[in-house]
This record gives sequence, C-alpha cells and structure tokens, in this order.
Amino acid sequence: MQGIMQKKYLWFLLRYKECNNNYISSNKSFPHRNVFVTPKIFLIAHAKNKTHYYIRNMKCKIIIGLSAILYFTGCYNREQTPRLSEAEKLMQNNPDSALAILQKLKPEGNRAEQARYALLYSEALEKKQMKVTDDSLIRQAWQYYKHYPKDLRHQCKTLYYWGRIKLRTGDKPGALRLFLKIEEKLTDTDESYYKGLLYRQIGEVYYKQMNYSRAYHYFHEARNNFRQSGDIQEETKATLDMAAATSHSKDIEKAIRLYSAALDLADEHNNSNLIEVSLTNLASLYVISKRHISNDLLQRIELSARQDTVYGYHTLTDVSLLKNHIDSARYYLELAKAHTTDICDMAELQYTAYHIEAQAKNFEKATDNVHRYIYLNDSIMRSNMQFSAGMVERDYFKERTKFAQYRMKNRTVWEIAIAAATFFIIGIAWYIVRQRLRMQRDRTNHYLLLTEKANSEYKALTERVKKQQTTESYLRGLAASRFDIVDKLGKTYYERENTTSQQSVIFNEVKQIITDFAESNEILQELEKIVNTCHDNAMYKLKEDFPTMKTSDTRLLCYIFVGFSPQVISLFMKDTVANVYARKSRLKSRIKSAKIVNKELFLNLLG
Repeated sequence: MQGIMQKKYLWFLLRYKECNNNYISSNKSFPHRNVFVTPKIFLIAHAKNKTHYYIRNMKCKIIIGLSAILYFTGCYNREQTPRLSEAEKLMQNNPDSALAILQKLKPEGNRAEQARYALLYSEALEKKQMKVTDDSLIRQAWQYYKHYPKDLRHQCKTLYYWGRIKLRTGDKPGALRLFLKIEEKLTDTDESYYKGLLYRQIGEVYYKQMNYSRAYHYFHEARNNFRQSGDIQEETKATLDMAAATSHSKDIEKAIRLYSAALDLADEHNNSNLIEVSLTNLASLYVISKRHISNDLLQRIELSARQDTVYGYHTLTDVSLLKNHIDSARYYLELAKAHTTDICDMAELQYTAYHIEAQAKNFEKATDNVHRYIYLNDSIMRSNMQFSAGMVERDYFKERTKFAQYRMKNRTVWEIAIAAATFFIIGIAWYIVRQRLRMQRDRTNHYLLLTEKANSEYKALTERVKKQQTTESYLRGLAASRFDIVDKLGKTYYERENTTSQQSVIFNEVKQIITDFAESNEILQELEKIVNTCHDNAMYKLKEDFPTMKTSDTRLLCYIFVGFSPQVISLFMKDTVANVYARKSRLKSRIKSAKIVNKELFLNLLG
C-alpha cells in the first residue's frame, strides 16, 4: 500500500513539473521565466484539464456514434435499394431469381423501403404459386401505399395480391370487394396489363360461382387488355378462361374454337404448360361433342399427357375414349381418381365415367355415374351458393353510389355554403365600397364647400382690401385737402404775425372756411362719405330708414356723426348752441321711437 502511495506521489510530482514547465513556456505574458506554478494552482488546472478531457471524450463518442449510424444507414440504403430494383426487374419473367434476392434481404430501412419489400415479396410468392394465407406482410405494404393515392400502380398491385390471399383463405366477398376497388381506381388509366390481371381475377371469382356468363364477360375484358399490352402469355391464359366459361355454358362449338385459338397462341410463344392445358380441354370437348378428331391432333394430345397427374390421366382417358378403347379408358380413369381428392375433379371424372359406360352401352352403370355426378355437382353448387359474387358486386356499387350521393350532397351543401359566403362577402365588400364612396363623396362635397367658402371669403377680403385701399386713398386726399387749410392758415399767420391786421385777417380767413363748410355741397358729400366709410354706411342707412327727414336734420346728424362739437355745428348751421342741443335731442327721441333695423347704430353715434 505504501508503495502504491509512493508511485502516486511520484506521478503527481512529474505531472506537476510538466504542467509547470508547459504553463511557463506557454504563458508569454510573464516577464520572468523563473515563475513557478504552486501546487494549489496545479491541482485546479489538473481538475479543469480532466473535466475538459471528459467533455471532449463524450463529444467524440457521440459524433462517432452518429457517424456510425449514418454510415450504416447509408450503406444499407446503398445496398438495399438497388437490390430491390433488381428483384423488381426480374419479377415478371424470372420470379425464382427475384424471390432468391428478396430472401437474402431484410425488411429494414425507412417505411417506403419496407413497403416496397413487402409488396415485392408477396408478388414473388404469388408468381411462384405458393399458397400464402398470412396477409400481415401485404397489410404492411397497404398501410404505407394507402396514403399515396397518386402512386396508383403500387396501390392496385397491393390490393390485388391482398385479394389473392383472401381468396385462398376463403374470404371471397372480401377479395371481390378489393378487386372491385381496384377496377374503380383503374377506370380512367392506360394500365392495360394490370387491368387484364384484375378482370381475369374477377372472372375467376364468378367462374367459381358458376356464373359463367358474367365470368366470360370479365375474361373477355382481360384478354382484350392483355392483347393491348402485348403480353401473349397472359392473353393465352385469358383465352383459355373464356373457353372454359363457354364450355360450361354448353356452347361446345365456340369453346372448341376458343381452345384452338389458345393453342395457336401457346404454340406461338412455345409455352408447354399452356399447350398441355389447351390440348387436354380439347380432348374433353371432342369426347362430349362426339365430333370427329384428326389423327394428328389426337396423337399430339396423347403425347402431351403426363402420366403422373390427375389431369394427365384424365387426358389419356379421353384419348382412349376417342380411340374407342373402353378398357384403357376405365384403367386411366381409375388412376385419375387415385390421384385426387378434390370434389370438382371427382365430379368431372364421374361425368367422364358416364361417357365411358354410355359409349360401352352399359346404360345401368352410366345412369349410376350420372347420379353420382349430379350429387357431387349439387354439393359444389351448395358450397358456392353460400357466397354470391353478384350480390357482393351489387352491394359494393350500391355502397359506392350511396357514398357518391353523400359526397354529392355534401358537395352541394358546401357549394351552397360557399356561394352564400361568397355573396355575403361580396355584399359586405359592396357595402364597404359604397360607404367609402359615400364618405369620399361627402368629403369631396365638404372640400368643395370649404373651397367655395374660402373663395367667397377671399373675394370678400379682396373687396374689403380694395375698399380699404380706396378709403385710405380718399382719406389721404381728404387729409391733404385739410392740410391745405392748415397750410393756408399757417401762411396767413406767418405773413401777418406781429402786425396790426393779424387778428382781423385770421378771423376773416376762419370765417371764410366755416362759410365754405356750411354752404358747400361738395364738403357735405365728403363728410357723408367719411361717415359711411367709418361708421358702416350710417348716412346711407339713415336716408333709407328716414326718407322723409328734412335736409337740415340730415345735415345736422352728419355733423354729429363726424364728431363736430355743438359749438362748431352752431357756426356751420348759423344757429345758437342751445338750438343745436334741442334739435339733437328731438332727433334722438324720433330715432328711439322709430321701428327700424339700424336704431342701435344711430343711437350709438348720437352718444
């Protein structure tokens, strides 16, 4: 223990020395190189360094972790996406290779890649004819693609393979509903290949329902779409389906023509399976119709039959019947029965057994075989009648019609609401615009009134200014003329100053001026003009209010309005001062008693 403590102490000293040296060497602000760091400072610095180191270490770990996630995610995407694309390219013509690629991958990545993987895997299993009954994988694809209505191809493919799984599980109504949903989505598209697959599948549902006319309709639509897409193999299959539906509709001649057409198409692209199916069904039809068959065709049918399947043995049975080899026919029929437990196959074999015994003229056994065939066929019909494809289709479109009506109703309601809202908004906007226009018009009228008022006030002011200028000019002239009087008196006084005749001359001059005032009409008019100018047209209004007033009274009031004293007025009127006062008082009383508008004006001037 003591050794360990010594080692720790030595480590501490070494770290202390190292830190001291580094600190001194790195700190250029120190003026002296011999400055040492104390142990306390070292401990603090060491603690800080450990904290910083821990933080840096955590940051690095986080960055490395995120980088790793991004790297591996990127690697996954870089690896997964091209492999899925490769599998998708191989799916149509080489589903085995596509499935092998998909089995090596994992359903990982983002939701889009997972959905794509689920769809491709389900498609590969379907093309390999592996009877899948678990729909969890295809459901995963639908949970993604249902949110992307524009991705129509992936939506329809998902629903199609989901419908195929439902058929295998016995949910025919659910499958048919999915197929009808796809049909609705593909109505206005040019996806002829996928339309063909869809119509063939719907036809198959109706075929199993024994609704052969409806099945034939969909098989015919499927063949037309496959022909349009250029897929000869699928066209051949659809033609075989049409022939099968026609055969069950008891139109044997048409069925033989369709199977022959299918055989020609199968020969065209050298498909051995479809060739075998065409030949097998042709053999059965020739047996039923009892028509003559060529040796070449019969030989080809016999060579195509494989002896390890129920269909191969059934074909050999038909060939034996066509050759009239009854024992061989019975032999191959028993082998066929031993290779199947399917009730539909058993019913077909019982019908063939009837033909064998009928051709052998063993009518009792033929009758028994017919009864067994009818019994088996009734069982098949009862099983199929538990489900009605026509009812499902009718109910589906009925629901769609109701939904469309509901949407149309809602659309109508919304359109009415939108129209009402639009009209309401337009009404409000029109009201607002109208109010604004009215307010603008009122403002304009107000501004016009103000403008007119301002113009009138400007004109009045202009007239007033002109009038004032005229008055000022008149007053200046009057003052000048009165100054002439003062100038004249001044000159007379200057010339006669300190002379014996001074007083008499001045007296005579003043007397002459007073006489001129009293007798001159021009001076009187000037005085009236002064009164009108200074006292709101007082003289003009006086003459209007008192038209019958004496000239002498008018003259007296003019002198009073101008502001002359009673003494001066007595000189002008050549009367005594007492009489002037008396006349003034009488006129004042007359004005007071008169009912005139300008009474206050006159009384104020009289004082």
